[in-house]
Amino acid sequence: MDSTEALLLRKTSYRDSDYILSLFTKDLGKISGIAINAKNSMKRFGARLEPFVHLRVRFKETGREFKLIQDTETIQVFPGFIEDIELFTLGSLLLETTDILTPRESPNEEMFQLLSNALKNMNSRESPLPIVLQFQLQALSISGYEPNLYSCAKCGEAIEGDSYFSINGGGAVCFKCAGDKKKGLIFSKDFLFDQALMESNLEKVLKYIKLFIKFTERHTEKELKSGKFIEELKS
Repeated sequence: MDSTEALLLRKTSYRDSDYILSLFTKDLGKISGIAINAKNSMKRFGARLEPFVHLRVRFKETGREFKLIQDTETIQVFPGFIEDIELFTLGSLLLETTDILTPRESPNEEMFQLLSNALKNMNSRESPLPIVLQFQLQALSISGYEPNLYSCAKCGEAIEGDSYFSINGGGAVCFKCAGDKKKGLIFSKDFLFDQALMESNLEKVLKYIKLFIKFTERHTEKELKSGKFIEELKS
């Protein structure tokens, strides 16, 4: 029997008492598993098969798509996400982003640490919006979707100061290349790396979070369902 640390990305009811699970693990990356009789077994699973619980899972290989999840053990619970609907929505964005950026069974400890640390920091009641924005940028970078922030996506010249941001173009576009058809958010790469500045302008942080949701959806061709709820948030 194998074991690894894990965070639950998704679960789906299967038959009367089972769950199909998508887990992001420290050692194996994203895996699929089936937890048989999980709805009835308090000893083996309890209420641990929920989002925002850092687990240790024990499983058996089956030689098929789904591993057989034998039991779980709690490492840490992040209760803040259950107590605050906005925090739950932001946390769900982190889980969904991880899900669509990571292939199955491709070990990625760096992404696992990024996700678990972000959830831990958000749960500690730190201002969540800068944490979410930094997570988005680092997750995109780790997974090979990093936006171009330092040079113009059209002409290649270095970006000094503000620019526009082109979702389709993959990053910053200088004012010269934007020409008379200026579209999109005026964008400052320096803002992204200044914690104090972000803390003092959470409205702008939220705009950037929404921007990178659209960027992620465009370049992965996958929808972030939590993005619809985040569009309604105000800083």
